[in-house]
Amino acid sequence: MTEWIPPSKRRKPIDLAALDVPAGRYILPDPTDFLVTPAGTNEGAARIHQYLNGNITLEEMQPAEADFVRQHFTQAAEEQRQKCITYFETKVPRRYITARPNQIATTWAQAVVANPDDTRSLLIVGPTGTGKTHYAYSVLRAIAETGAPTGWAAYTAADLYARLRPRTGRDSEAEFEAIADTDVLFVDDLAAAKLTEWTEEATYRLINHRYEQCKPGIFTSNVPPAQLRDALGERIASRLTEMCERVVLKGDDRRKGLAA
Repeated sequence: MTEWIPPSKRRKPIDLAALDVPAGRYILPDPTDFLVTPAGTNEGAARIHQYLNGNITLEEMQPAEADFVRQHFTQAAEEQRQKCITYFETKVPRRYITARPNQIATTWAQAVVANPDDTRSLLIVGPTGTGKTHYAYSVLRAIAETGAPTGWAAYTAADLYARLRPRTGRDSEAEFEAIADTDVLFVDDLAAAKLTEWTEEATYRLINHRYEQCKPGIFTSNVPPAQLRDALGERIASRLTEMCERVVLKGDDRRKGLAA
């Protein structure tokens, strides 16, 4: 018996790059909507239908027909982008809603979206109060601004350990797998406190999983890079060194200035 394949799986995927539209899951345009445009014709609507089903190429349509398709997907991409930004703004702590990415953060985010398996993680280091957490959230905003459906999660190291610690009525292993497999994982204040045997093992499992699966992440730490091995242990520090690009923030503690 021949296996039934849904129509959505039979048609060739739309070449969004040719339309200069970012990747995403978009609803297809209705070809009959083309009829109400200034250049709309039945022949044009038929060609759009053929294109959407993979029977003709973009070049085989008339310019007005290609523009109709392009405008539909461009609008859909912008709507998706706005949804991603809104999601970011509802999920991050209120203090960091206004975080805005610089060019380095934007470039990294675009690389993650385009090729996550081949993009190194970020290790943001610097003294207390130099803006590491703010910078990290700006990177997450940059991911949202791409409009790509890239999942992310953010935890302080303390909150991460609280979620992973075994307790009655909760499957800590399932919790670990969900966090470890997040598209982009942000862990704030890594090595802020002396690791116990349990927290060191939990940290190693998490870092090692993402290292082996080539999953990008964002990590911040007050600990100078040269002291990471003492603070985190050889196994964790070695993997972080190999898997991460380093961003070093310098300056005085901004919080002291605000307090004054």
